[in-house]
Amino acid sequence: MHLLPAIDLAAELNVERDDVTANANDPAYWLKDMPKQGIASFNANPAGYKVWRNVKDYGARGDGVTDDTDAINRAISEGNRCGPWVCQSNTDTPAIVYFPAGTYLVSRSIIVYYNTQLMGNPNGRPVLKAASSYQGIGVIDGSQYSNQNGAPGWTSTNLFMRQIRNFEIDLTAVSPTQQANGIHWPASQATSIQNVKIRMTSGANSIHEGIFIENGSGGWLVDIEIEGGKYGMNIGNQQFTMRNLKISKAQIGIRQIWNWGWLYQGLTIFDCPVAFSMLGRDKGLLLVGSAVIIDSRITNCPVFVDMEWSPTEKPTGASQLTLENIALNNVPIAVRGYNSVVLQGGTTTITAWGQGTKYTPDGPQKFQGSIAPAKRPAGLLDGNNFYSKQKPQYEELPKDNFISARSLGAKGDGRTNDQPALQKAINDAVSANKILFIDHGNYKIESTLYFPPGARVVGESFSVILAAGSTWSDKNKPVPVIQIGKPGERGLVQWSDMVVATQGPTPGATLIQYNLDSVRGSGVWDVHTRIGGAKGTQLQVAQCPTLTQKNECMAAYMNVHVTKTGNGAYFENNWFWTADHDLDDWNSTRVSIFTGRGMLVESSNVFLYSNGVEHHSIYQYQFANAKDIFAGFIQTETPYWQPKPDAKSSPYPISASLNDPDYSRACPADQICDAYGLRILNSQGILIYGAGLYSFFKNYDVSCSSPDAPGGLRNCQHRIFSIEGNTSGVNIYALSNVGATQMVTIDGVDKAKWNDNLSVYSNTIGLFTYKT
Repeated sequence: MHLLPAIDLAAELNVERDDVTANANDPAYWLKDMPKQGIASFNANPAGYKVWRNVKDYGARGDGVTDDTDAINRAISEGNRCGPWVCQSNTDTPAIVYFPAGTYLVSRSIIVYYNTQLMGNPNGRPVLKAASSYQGIGVIDGSQYSNQNGAPGWTSTNLFMRQIRNFEIDLTAVSPTQQANGIHWPASQATSIQNVKIRMTSGANSIHEGIFIENGSGGWLVDIEIEGGKYGMNIGNQQFTMRNLKISKAQIGIRQIWNWGWLYQGLTIFDCPVAFSMLGRDKGLLLVGSAVIIDSRITNCPVFVDMEWSPTEKPTGASQLTLENIALNNVPIAVRGYNSVVLQGGTTTITAWGQGTKYTPDGPQKFQGSIAPAKRPAGLLDGNNFYSKQKPQYEELPKDNFISARSLGAKGDGRTNDQPALQKAINDAVSANKILFIDHGNYKIESTLYFPPGARVVGESFSVILAAGSTWSDKNKPVPVIQIGKPGERGLVQWSDMVVATQGPTPGATLIQYNLDSVRGSGVWDVHTRIGGAKGTQLQVAQCPTLTQKNECMAAYMNVHVTKTGNGAYFENNWFWTADHDLDDWNSTRVSIFTGRGMLVESSNVFLYSNGVEHHSIYQYQFANAKDIFAGFIQTETPYWQPKPDAKSSPYPISASLNDPDYSRACPADQICDAYGLRILNSQGILIYGAGLYSFFKNYDVSCSSPDAPGGLRNCQHRIFSIEGNTSGVNIYALSNVGATQMVTIDGVDKAKWNDNLSVYSNTIGLFTYKT
């Protein structure tokens, strides 16, 4: 351990020494009090590699006086980890970097490495305080820019597996006229920020920004509080879901720089001249694709939304806006455009209002004004708002309420069959009314792992369940890897912070089967599936090169199945991914891995918050005989290797019992037919608050989705979204796609062309309804 010299900045910050030492004692918190037994089992040195890092073990003092920057960055980087500009991604150097309660003075950015969780004590949130001499793009920087050539540390669309939890960030010592951001976060899938407060100087001269996002492809933010600054949030990304944002005393609460689509739920914005701005152009073209804001409250803001839109704007599908269930209190202007009042405010409630392009179900029709709100089923509601449940951190429980999987005999070494030990640990935890903590590792299992009612399971830095062996060898006989409840069982299951993966050929694997009739409070949070493309999977570049179709690379029958009995299933911030590239390869080389189906929902009262499903050969999402589904923002990508083979020639046989699409009927004999992004069959009450259905490649050639595609076409595939059969009550806000010539197909009839709805890059429909 190397201690940094103490740098006395108390005078600079006007901090009393008694104040900075007040939080010297770290409150009890079960996670930091548990034995530190996590291992990176596929690391070159698993015995010596540290998964858990306490910043005080690296010299940080947290006294509010000492400059802790170097100590914190050393805690993050130690162990030959995946740092900026030297590593695109990896899976064998995970880390939880823990901050005890205290005030940590920083003079430069804290650099987040790949596969890293920055975590404070939720019972005494640590404060990251920027010194008055602070220099950097963000107190926490998710992708550092090079001082030499300005290159970002990572490709923004490859920034996966990161978390920030339980912090306060204080920028008030920095001059208000000096650029300073709380968090710089150009993030992608399987990332999150939770339970963070950011304080900045207030006033018209402040140029501080709470959260700055300029790029990326998706993510999740929840329970964020921001005070002061020029922008509470200054943000742009392909798609994002954000919930429970409290922003006050900023000049602009949220500035939407650009996007394809975005869902905001539970905004509380007050005392801001403008609550939400979606102004912005480049070469005269609008930059914001769409925004959906629901179940929110705006107070004491002269303007709620500042925007630019008209029926003749370019691109034609840009600047689409949907407002639903918004309470205004002393907000004179609800929507302002071109310096004129589009929608008057006051103290009132906006039931539903929108602008853009609609198909109901025929179109396109330009619209701006009140709309019929979605019919919200009672089973999806908490009062008048959609029900939600934040990921439990169990901070109120002592360590004695937890038991460790490794302490009970599970190895997590990626070689031992851990199914017997894990199953016993789950059963013992349920019997004792305790929570099972699965220490970091790769837990190979050779038969199904069952979560009975009452199971509460939490991983450490994305612990991995690795399915392998003959149990999953038959592509005609699917077997679950994780089984949540059995048909007919009712109760609570909570599961968080883990990955489910497969090893070698497992064509009969259903990675997650959800059967439980769930009580409120159940949920699957930050649980991801990763099929291939990582160490230990035996499905990497060497085994599954592109432009090949090998039986050894058939890796899953289905990713997630919410069965007919899975009532009330709740999913939040999940990425159900078949690998398109090797995460542990220096060049992120493409791979060809074959899986059958993405996520099949056959149940009722199902929640899908910030959910993504990618690269499955038959479909990504299918809602079949389902009822009352909330989805927002959901995102898909079809396989990069299609159409060789196309969906009609999928290596997985079509199953009538699962209501698989009959591509021989959907596609004429001479037509190529690719996987659906979303298929809705014989279902009712499907409410989608933002969807991105993307097809970027045709046999690994990206030119088919490029704005400069030959002939100006976007023709990676023909159809991507299908509604069929006895379906009704479909309400979709902000439906976007990329690369498909037809955006919506109903019972085989194409309804919406891409070139009628071209937006910022994607094609976007602001409002789509069917039999509502």
